[in-house]
Amino acid sequence: MSNDYLKKDFERVNKKFEELMQESEIEAIEKKIEAFDKNPDPDSIDKIWIQIYNDVLNLKKNKQNEK
Repeated sequence: MSNDYLKKDFERVNKKFEELMQESEIEAIEKKIEAFDKNPDPDSIDKIWIQIYNDVLNLKKNKQNEK
């Protein structure tokens, strides 16, 4: 049962990552990171989302610099 849960969670995160890479602008991602950073005691889920948004931001900036 936990493998199914992890698989669904993994699929959800990958889907969100792909959406962010396709649709989001750099400024919007930075604002989302700032919102997460305002939490003085983020839980592990928040830390994961912060890392995902930072990864997307870095990829977006690299892609923009290549143009």
